[in-house]
Amino acid sequence: MKGLVFGIILATFLAMSFGACAPPETVTAPPAETAPAPVPPAKTEGVIKDLATISIMTVSKNWDADAEDDGIAIDIMYNDSKGQSVRFSNMPVNVTIELYGYRSVADTFDHKKMEFLCKTQVTVDHSMSMSEMFGNYIRIPFESMPVDRSKYYEYGTMKVIVTTPSQGDFEAIEDCVMLYPEG
Repeated sequence: MKGLVFGIILATFLAMSFGACAPPETVTAPPAETAPAPVPPAKTEGVIKDLATISIMTVSKNWDADAEDDGIAIDIMYNDSKGQSVRFSNMPVNVTIELYGYRSVADTFDHKKMEFLCKTQVTVDHSMSMSEMFGNYIRIPFESMPVDRSKYYEYGTMKVIVTTPSQGDFEAIEDCVMLYPEG
């Protein structure tokens, strides 16, 4: 597994170093308070071949010239039953992102104590490409997440639900997601 991660990081570094990657197309989530109604799945009979699970990785990310983190970046990996990566394109899938907070650091990781904060939705039409890895697939600006700093610890839990046209929902959860910038 470590070899696979190292290979991915090395391939990404080499591609970026030699200019082989086109600039990524980034999907930015709309503000959570004004999230649009879910987009119904495409009317096609599209199937993501062998899709069994999804997994996510989130990081707080700076995507402009200042030093402050601007929001959360979400990478979604689509996996088959053997844990191998599944690729797809030209098939819209709905991604619902739910954020949960904790009242104190002592409650963190206790999902029975997490409180729903907000939800937003985006639609993607392809699996993540190499140039979109490490924070360029889906982004949620901190200013679009209505989190009260005085009530909630700065790290929470994120639930991501991917709804496919014909295969239903796939869900992943990640803890220790930054809910607002430090400071």
